[in-house]
Parts: sequence; structure tokens; C-alpha cells
Amino acid sequence: MKVRDILLEAADLLGIKEGVAAFLDGESDELENTVEQMLTCLHVAECSLALNYVPLYAEDELMTSTGRLTFSDFTHSPVRIIEVQNAMGQSIPYTLYPLYLKAETGRLKVRYTYTPEKKGVDGESDFTMLTSGHLLVYGTLAEYCLANGLHQEAAIWDKKMKDSVEYLIHTKKCKRLGSRRWL
Repeated sequence: MKVRDILLEAADLLGIKEGVAAFLDGESDELENTVEQMLTCLHVAECSLALNYVPLYAEDELMTSTGRLTFSDFTHSPVRIIEVQNAMGQSIPYTLYPLYLKAETGRLKVRYTYTPEKKGVDGESDFTMLTSGHLLVYGTLAEYCLANGLHQEAAIWDKKMKDSVEYLIHTKKCKRLGSRRWL
């Protein structure tokens, strides 16, 4: 889902869609701070979703002559390293340090989870294929209301977001078969 669509849907639920749309279309500068705040709230919601509920996975192939892979060389900001493989596809041992990962030298493939980066209005959510947009709209609204001191509204939107996450995780429930009867 596009960031613009998420912001407009959240603004619609807040009752400020016309002003936000006017700003996004370049017709007004009135709600610039509100849109910037909503972008920050969307980023916080995406990070919370990635860290607590639905991890984002990435895999990078990196070359090292010292066996040291700094985290800044990765495509995304790693949160947890899942596996490191050598050029032959074998899992190899590694050691984590605050700023880098130490393993053997050569071409290494690293699989890890990451947090999304902050996006602009024209960006695309990292969760496009995994979730529907309303989940991020609810998260954005929860963070926005909390940042503006609307604690009761924030609790309501947070509950809606968590209910949506639970539905996403448990979409296929176990179906119980009736007992068989012999005639």
C-alpha cells in the first residue's frame, strides 16, 4: 500500500482529509506539521509491527576479505541475524559485535530480519504484500493520538490494530470434524 493512501485514510478517520489532501497536492501549506507528524507515526507503527508481530526478512550477499561485515553495509538495518552461509551454501559460525558481524572471509550470504526505514509521502510500505492497509492506518492513528495526548482514542486505535494483527496471524483456524457414526 502506498504511504499517501495510508495517510489519506487515517486523515479521513480523523476528519481532516480535505486539509491533508490539499497539502499533499501542493495546494496548501496549512497542515504541513500534521502530515510530518503522521509520517513519523506511520514509521513508528511499521517498526512496531516489524519488531513485535510480523518480522521482515532480507538476505544479502556480501564480500569480505577480513571476515568483518559492518551492519552499515547491509541493504536494511538488521535486527536479528538468522543465518550466515559461505559461498557453498553451508551454515557457518559467526560472532556478533555492536557494529559488525565476524565470520570467515570470502563471499557470505546473510539472512536477517530488519526494521523499515522512514518513508516519504510517495513511498511504499514494506508490508504491502503481507498485510492490508487498515492495519497500518490503525497503527498510525494510535501513535498520532498518543502523541497528541488523546489517550482514550489511542487505546481504541491500538486495540483495533492488535485485533487486526491477531486476525492476520490466525487467519486459518483449525476446523473440527464431527464424530463419525456407524450405522
